[in-house]
Amino acid sequence: MSTGETILIIDDARLARQMVRSFVGHTRPDLAIFEAAEAAEALRVLDGMSTVTFTTIDYNMPGMNGLELAAIIRERFPAARIALLTANVQSALRLRAAAAGLDFIDKPINENKIAAFVGRTDALTGTGA
Repeated sequence: MSTGETILIIDDARLARQMVRSFVGHTRPDLAIFEAAEAAEALRVLDGMSTVTFTTIDYNMPGMNGLELAAIIRERFPAARIALLTANVQSALRLRAAAAGLDFIDKPINENKIAAFVGRTDALTGTGA
């Protein structure tokens, strides 16, 4: 069953993209999943989309960092829920992410963190629809 909702997973590490994809697929099988390895590829993917519901963006990527890319995505898709996904857990970065209206997911990621972001924590507890 598709809800028409989408998630774009942006991370230069293939394993990280695969893990997020797996967790999303388990907790929200209704989401259409798209991936990109870096900012330029993400922007090409987004060019073909009329809307994006969720986006996870790694902070440290070649070319453009996650905050810079998030600003572009936010401008084009103001209703998108965007999470900065990073191992850089410095409070200054958390504050910058919060000021930009981004969720912050620290690495290492796990299914609970991703489920909470995409809004289906009940998938892990066995409650809900």
